[in-house]
Amino acid sequence: MDHEEFKRIAYPELAELLAGRLSATPEPQPLDISPWIAQSLLQKSIRRGEAGLALRASASLLRDDPDKLWRRLSVIAYEDIGLGSLDLIMPTLIATSGKVVRRAFHGEWPVASAIVEGMATARKDRSADNAYMVAAIHFQYSGDRLSLTFRPIPELMRIATGDGDIITRSIATIYAVGTDRCRTPGMRVRKGDPRYVFHAMREAGFPFTVVDLSERGSTQFREPLPALMSLMSSVVPGHSTGWRPTERDDDIPPTTMIGEVPGWSLDWYTRPGRATIRAFLRHDTPTSRWLKANVAPRDRAEALGGLVFRVEGGLLRRRLQWEAGSYLRRTMETEAVGFGITDASDVLDLLRNDLPLLNEERRHVL
Repeated sequence: MDHEEFKRIAYPELAELLAGRLSATPEPQPLDISPWIAQSLLQKSIRRGEAGLALRASASLLRDDPDKLWRRLSVIAYEDIGLGSLDLIMPTLIATSGKVVRRAFHGEWPVASAIVEGMATARKDRSADNAYMVAAIHFQYSGDRLSLTFRPIPELMRIATGDGDIITRSIATIYAVGTDRCRTPGMRVRKGDPRYVFHAMREAGFPFTVVDLSERGSTQFREPLPALMSLMSSVVPGHSTGWRPTERDDDIPPTTMIGEVPGWSLDWYTRPGRATIRAFLRHDTPTSRWLKANVAPRDRAEALGGLVFRVEGGLLRRRLQWEAGSYLRRTMETEAVGFGITDASDVLDLLRNDLPLLNEERRHVL
C-alpha cells in the first residue's frame, strides 16, 4: 500500500484504539532511571503484561529520550506482539511515524500511553524474533548460512516460500531482505531486495494483510523482523483445520524489586546489568561452575547474559500457542545460544535456581 492508503487505513485504527481505552489517560509518572534501563523496563514489562511499569518506563523515555521510545515501540510491535495481536500493528506504525500524527491525536503522552497499555494487555507472539535468533546462531545451520549467502534473490524466495525446514526458510528470507540494512551477527553481509521479497510472498499466497503490515514495517525500520513475521504467518494453521488461537502465560518467577525497578529490567544491555553478571560469575555457584566447564573465559559474561534473557527477559504473558511457534521457542532457548553451547537445558535449570543470588548482586549496582 502507498503512503496515502496507509494513512487512510491507519488513522481510524489509531483513533479506535484511543477511544477504546478502559479509563482516562493516566498522569505520566516517570522514574529516575537511565534511558537504557527505561528501554529494558518498557519492553520486558510489556512482555509480562505489567502495564503500570510499562507506562512509567514510557513516561521516563518520553521525558529523557523520546526518539528511543518511538523506535522501541515499532520494534516491539514485530518482536513481541506480532501474530498474537495483528490489530495493534497498524496503529503502532502510524503512531510512531511522526510528531504531526501524534499532534492530531492529542499529543505525545496520550498516544504513547494508549499504545503501551494496548501492548501490555495484548496476546503476544515472539516467533519472528525467535526465528531470527535461531537462523543467525544455531550451530547446525552454519552450512545454510554459508551456502545461501550469494544465491540469487528469486532462488532465495523460492526456498523461503516453499515447504522446507522453517529455519532454512528464515535464513533465506533474511538474506533476501538484505543483511546490509541491519547487520546480523553470524550472517554475511549482502544486499537484498525487500520489495521483491514481499511481492514473492503475495504471489505464494501468504496472508495479504500480514504481508501488507510487514512491508509497511520494513519501510520504517531496517531489521528483518517484519519479513520474518510474514514468513511465520505462512505456517500458522488455517481456521479450516479447526485451529483457533489460544494463549498461555509462561512460567514467570516472582519479581524482586531493586529500588523502583524490577530486577529483570537490569539485563546485559544495561550497564548495571553487565556489572551484575560479571559480579555473579565471581561466585562459586552451580551456574558459574557449568559455564567455567563449557564456555571460554572471554565469552562467559556474554553467554550468561543470553541465558538470563532466556530465563527472565523473554518471558510472556498471554503467549500465542501454536506448534511452529513453540518449536522455535524451544530451539532458541536450548540450542541457539552460541559460544559452543549445543544444549543449554541443564544450565538454564541451574540459573533459575540461582536467580536469588543474581538479584542480590543487582542490589549492589543500582
